[in-house]
Amino acid sequence: MRAGRTVAALALAGAALLSGGGASPATAGVNDFRYDSWDVDYRLSADADGRAVAQVTETISPHFPDTDVNRGINRGVVIDYLGSSTNPRDFSVTTASGDPVPFMVRDEGEVRIVVIGNNRYVRGLQTYVLQYTLSDVILARDDGQADEFYWDLMDVERGQTIEEFTATVSFTDATALELTGNARCYTGAFGTDAECTVAGSGTAADPFEIGPLPLDPRQGLTFAAGLEPGTYTQPPNRRPSFALETLPLLAGGVAVAGGIAGSVLVRTGKRRSRVSRGTVIAQYDVPAHLPPLIAGPLAGSRASAGAAQIVHLAVTGATRLEDAPPISPGRNAQPQQVIRVIDPSRARDPLDQQALHTLVPGAFPGAAIIVPKTSTPFAAGIAGLERAGQQAAEQRGYFERVRLRGATPAGIASLLLGLLAFALGCATIAIRGPGVPALAVLLGLGAIFPAVYAMKKHRVHTPFGAEAAEWLEGVKLFIRVAEADRIRVLQSYTGAERRDDGGRSVIEIYERLLPYAMLFNLEREWADVLAVRYEANPQYAVNWYPGVVSRRYGSLSSTLSQYTGSLGSAASYRASSAGGSLGGFGGGGGGGGYVGGGGRRRFSSGR
Repeated sequence: MRAGRTVAALALAGAALLSGGGASPATAGVNDFRYDSWDVDYRLSADADGRAVAQVTETISPHFPDTDVNRGINRGVVIDYLGSSTNPRDFSVTTASGDPVPFMVRDEGEVRIVVIGNNRYVRGLQTYVLQYTLSDVILARDDGQADEFYWDLMDVERGQTIEEFTATVSFTDATALELTGNARCYTGAFGTDAECTVAGSGTAADPFEIGPLPLDPRQGLTFAAGLEPGTYTQPPNRRPSFALETLPLLAGGVAVAGGIAGSVLVRTGKRRSRVSRGTVIAQYDVPAHLPPLIAGPLAGSRASAGAAQIVHLAVTGATRLEDAPPISPGRNAQPQQVIRVIDPSRARDPLDQQALHTLVPGAFPGAAIIVPKTSTPFAAGIAGLERAGQQAAEQRGYFERVRLRGATPAGIASLLLGLLAFALGCATIAIRGPGVPALAVLLGLGAIFPAVYAMKKHRVHTPFGAEAAEWLEGVKLFIRVAEADRIRVLQSYTGAERRDDGGRSVIEIYERLLPYAMLFNLEREWADVLAVRYEANPQYAVNWYPGVVSRRYGSLSSTLSQYTGSLGSAASYRASSAGGSLGGFGGGGGGGGYVGGGGRRRFSSGR
């Protein structure tokens, strides 16, 4: 059978015994029989509202064993068809001669089951004439080109052979005039495309006729007939609906757009908060109250503020960086890095003091530690210093947490529309099934996160913080300009040529800018500048890192880059066993079964 829409199958229990309203366990072999014949007759018309109605007659002839095994059969009709109820009703069961047959009807989930027979055993050939009525069995195709009766006249959920299956389908005279002449029949197992022969024109006098043909177990038959579009009125759940189709997608799309707009407004607001005068003037020094732990967040640096702080303590004279012999000697062995306390009083800012005591417990003159290359506790201590720097930046008035103007209304609107899209999408899925409504659900969920981000409070620069950030931008500008321009900047601050002291004062200024060059990822360029100054002043004592004296000044750039890079690696180390938690920076139609496609699936079994 051709595969179209496929509806999940429900297995029916065979051999249910009717005794006082209860049921006894199924008898083994209850489905071991065949059908000598099975005929279905569908007569389609329209009700007063123009909606499709099918009068169905099934003449079923099961051939049971000549032993007391079976009491009848169960026949199931699925209640829902593509979001609308078929409302199976008006059931009756008779023998071939018209005598009534006892039966009962019950619902199990989405299936209405007709239990034919009672507690009395039946043997041999039996004939049951089952009649019932269905509604809304005609679909309007999605492309609007036709209405379509696309129905599984026999499902694949049957475990018995049908030796002779026949079917007739007819339309009332009023609707038969709307038939397009396109009629097809497909038979076989689920997913096959084998066609069968359809005779007749579909009128009451000349109905569509199929068969007789045999059907093996798990084989079914799907029938499709086309009508002019609009021949039948569709139930409300299948009609185009702005509230169920367009509105969820519209709300979801606008919600996502609003969330994105809110996120953009957040970034714009943060960037705008960093602007003070809007003019950056080159600065050759950094105030003592802006150590790297605070300057990093103020400048928006992604570099290691902890590593820069270590160098800052050294160039201000609080500590000294030293080289210790390698752990294992060799040509490529690297010396160990040592932090030694020289003058704790030089750590003037409270954050400098905190960093000094964190790095070297006790922080008394002469105390020293070897910087571990792979130490989670050391990296955790550096991460704690960076958090302390961020907190201090807020406490000192450089930052504040506020909801940004423009972003908050956009976030609220996005959240409300996202929730609306989610709710309407879920409702539409419940009514009409998945598909386009699922996109609305995804859009609604996707809008929630940027909406919440836009609504929450964000850390932004205060006017005081913006002024400090612009000062740091001036420092960055000073580091990046040509040496001649730097000299002019230095002279402009004194109003006259600096006294010739062998360049000592200039070197000290340049040394103190090294940690800030690290924040701006310009340490290699700044090391080149320092190397030139050191080489031009060989008598100058490099107190913060005496190790450079033992190296050629021409290699100072790579030496400092390696040294600061090693500090950054040690500060951001994450042990794999810690898992990142410690340290660092850090069927075809309706009526049948799995034959898919259009109509409903029904089920049958012995009992």
